[in-house]
Amino acid sequence: MTLSYLPKRRKNARTALSLLFVNTLLAGGVGMTFSSVAYAELVTAETHYYKIPAGSLVKAVNAFAAVSGMYLGGNGELLKGKNTLGFEGEYSEGQALDLLLIGTGLSYELGEGRSIVLIDSNVIFEDDSGVNLSPLLIRAEQTPVTIGASQLDADQIESMAGENGNLTDLLQGNGAVRYSLSSGSSANSATMRPDEVSIHGQSHYQNSFIIDGMSANNDLNPGDSEDTFSNPINPSNLGMLSGSSSQSFYIDPSALESVTVYDSNVPVQYGGFLGGVISAKLKRYDGEDYLSLKYKIERDEWDEMHADESLEEDMAEGDSIEADYTPEYLKQRYTITGAQGITDKLGMTFTASRANSNFDQSYVKNIGNTIYGKQGVSYDDTVDDFNARFDYKANEDLDISMSILYANRYHDGITNASYDGAFVKSHKASGINSEVLYKSDAGLLTATLSYNEASDVLSSDSSTYTYHYVDFYNGNWPYSGSYGNVNQQQNSTELKIDWLQNAFNVGDVKHRIQAGLELSYRKQFYQVNDDIVSENYQCINAGCGDTNSDGIIDYDDEYLRILNMVSANKFEKTSHSEGLYFSDNIKIGDWDYYLGLRADYNSTLENLDFSPRTSVTWDVFSDDRTHLIAGANRYYGRDFFRYEVNSQLRSWRSMYRYNTDGSLNRVTVYDDNSFYDYELDTPYSDELVFGVVQRIGKVDATLKFVNRETRDMVTRTETAEGLDYYDNSGQSSTDTISLEFKTRQPFEIGETQTNAKFTISYQESKINVLSDVSYEDSISSEEVYYKGRVIYESQLPKMDFNIPFSIALSTETSFPEWRLIWANSIHVKAGGTIAQDTREDYSDSSGNYDIYDDIDFDDLITLNTSFEWKPHLLDEVEGYLKVSINNVFDDYINRSTSTSTFSYSKGRSTSLEVGMRF
Repeated sequence: MTLSYLPKRRKNARTALSLLFVNTLLAGGVGMTFSSVAYAELVTAETHYYKIPAGSLVKAVNAFAAVSGMYLGGNGELLKGKNTLGFEGEYSEGQALDLLLIGTGLSYELGEGRSIVLIDSNVIFEDDSGVNLSPLLIRAEQTPVTIGASQLDADQIESMAGENGNLTDLLQGNGAVRYSLSSGSSANSATMRPDEVSIHGQSHYQNSFIIDGMSANNDLNPGDSEDTFSNPINPSNLGMLSGSSSQSFYIDPSALESVTVYDSNVPVQYGGFLGGVISAKLKRYDGEDYLSLKYKIERDEWDEMHADESLEEDMAEGDSIEADYTPEYLKQRYTITGAQGITDKLGMTFTASRANSNFDQSYVKNIGNTIYGKQGVSYDDTVDDFNARFDYKANEDLDISMSILYANRYHDGITNASYDGAFVKSHKASGINSEVLYKSDAGLLTATLSYNEASDVLSSDSSTYTYHYVDFYNGNWPYSGSYGNVNQQQNSTELKIDWLQNAFNVGDVKHRIQAGLELSYRKQFYQVNDDIVSENYQCINAGCGDTNSDGIIDYDDEYLRILNMVSANKFEKTSHSEGLYFSDNIKIGDWDYYLGLRADYNSTLENLDFSPRTSVTWDVFSDDRTHLIAGANRYYGRDFFRYEVNSQLRSWRSMYRYNTDGSLNRVTVYDDNSFYDYELDTPYSDELVFGVVQRIGKVDATLKFVNRETRDMVTRTETAEGLDYYDNSGQSSTDTISLEFKTRQPFEIGETQTNAKFTISYQESKINVLSDVSYEDSISSEEVYYKGRVIYESQLPKMDFNIPFSIALSTETSFPEWRLIWANSIHVKAGGTIAQDTREDYSDSSGNYDIYDDIDFDDLITLNTSFEWKPHLLDEVEGYLKVSINNVFDDYINRSTSTSTFSYSKGRSTSLEVGMRF
């Protein structure tokens, strides 16, 4: 017999980076022989929490099998007499096996289907019958294949090509996700605000954001969320502050360990959404102490800006017309991340960053056709972010963690193109979250308790805004002042308890049960700090004469004609919600069934809602390579503070009219009870999912169809008396079909490793409201002429988030010996169509109608590329350099929606990031 060793295959570079703390063990003299052949093969979007104590490898492998849902077969003699060092934390199957086998002398190879074979090289021999391994087989048939979930880890986030400064930037390339038509436009090239996203055609404010298990949604007024560098409120009807976000926290992606997006077949433990769930987890301490410093810069000199030819002179002077362009800016980001062991059982990670943008814009001051010049504004837009996570290992069965988060975005602005008073607007959030994990022999108990605050604050130079007719008469600008100080805030307390039962058999049927409870309490308020006063002055005499005969026409020749006042006031509301859920993963042969039910009650709408979640997966050929999947689910959406506020604010207004001699003419006190009495159902979306997952060599191919039928969307309407109220008339229908190819294992060419993902998707969405902010939009009963027939205005194409066709290709190639990663992403987006009033009329025997016609946007193809290099500088010091070029070929399209506005997509842009890790 000739002894021959099977060649060990190189461990994936990502695994090595994620398991750097193993070096500490090696430095202590612990031997290690293992191979991560199947690591990429075993990574799924779902991870599990493992608590494997040091000791017998037999017990450890059984514990691993119980948590992962895999089962054991083959010769168990291979494990006898061997010990594991143990580990704990949340990992994929491949990562967990890497940790499990450290110091055991065992490696593993890929077996049939989704199975692995543990190998001891000392007993591998080759005889006449071939290779004899005497292996232990671990097969993963108990882990169901799923669709509708995708995950990014920390390394992928760091090295990805394209924008990655905000959480929603990371969703580029997801076939279920659509961005606003205004995303990536020339007007917001310097803004620091995160993009909003729509998932399967649903309203962008109807997604659920979660950080370390804590809800991170802003439910004050998230629909009115476009950037507001002017007109922060409308004081005439005192709407809530605009320019907020559906996210409470503007978290720096450098802080994230992973981001998981659930877009369909969403598990029953998640509620409060119509679109999808975006769950992010902070980096946790893994045994390695480090400190990382990074600096990133972007500037207009490195970019290409495209504008309408009519604005060539203004652009050359660095001007922006009505904020349609941002020709001059400087963006910088400073980031510190680190990890530190505090005691043998306690460790922490932290991230602190400041992202800042300075840019200039200008506004034309005109009244009618008279131009009074421009007012230039130098904006400062800043986002401060801090978070820390503490992990405490109390004992073998109990883990306690705490997450602390803080974010503050603040920027200045001018009240509007008329009133030139300055303001500062901020969005601030802070939160603390504690999670307890208890591992028993029966299963895993998770308890999460969190508290967070989110607020939007407007601080203006003045609470009075004024119009002087005398100034206009004398050829001067007649407007001045600003809109005062306003604060809106929500405080939330949440308790979540989740029980995950270990898998067990009843006859030939395997069950895995999960159940949970959620309790939430919220306190929200809207406050006007000081009286907001509007003063309208008119001349005492017609024609604006010199009434006091002092030789000049000035303010002494005016009188206060109308004074509008919004009184200082505060509206406060408390609410609570409760949720219960239960699910069972059932496996019978080649069939996996998911049966779940969720019940939610909220005190604001006073509704009890039931959400069934079901799916079935069939392993067609019993080889774990071809799976057919179907699902039927219901999701209930969120409710918003705006409903309550709109029923109160109008009663805070008063109007005073005066005579020319200054005496009071009359007082109007508004007692408008619009919105006050409404009874709403909770909006819901019914989902049907059909898909097939096919393994092709190193690639998984997924074809998926998702239909969403959404009903009871909240809209505005009017009574016969002209008062507004809310109802549930809104509805939408969206079909999404997507095809995705994604590598399970990297392709190896020479010394390089390449992972790739290709997605093509088509989405068609119909909605009976025009705006993407349905709870502030009405279903128009007005009829218009469109494409040769008369229809209701609300039947026109959807105004935003309506890009029908999208292709995305991303690649990531690592050069391990050079410590270099080259990443690329290509995006192809169909332009989409909106309808616009042509300002022409159509008449027939039934009446006169406005003519609407389509505006078709061109397709846009962009290539983004980046080079990330981490050279060794000194002992235990690693450098960092990343150069990113977005839209390499400088392709752009005209996104203008009328002849009076100018909007182009961004051209080529470049950023540079440098840093060091100690």
